Amino acid sequence: MTMGEDANKASEEVVASPGRPEVGLSGEHIPALDPKIQDQLGKVFRSFCDDLVQQPMPDKLLVLLARLEAKQREKK
Repeated sequence: MTMGEDANKASEEVVASPGRPEVGLSGEHIPALDPKIQDQLGKVFRSFCDDLVQQPMPDKLLVLLARLEAKQREKK
């Protein structure tokens, strides 16, 4: 089999388009990253989000929320 034939066979087995995950001909998802890497990235992301959620809300955001609540009370 030539290199061109190998490339044609590979393109028949996997359908991909920019911004979308690769999908095999039978419709199964083919992960773009190794599952171990995905797992590690998930752990890091969850850790980051957990830390972020524990942070206090910035004063500026609290002031904006208070203004919004005041305007909503005025409408009632």
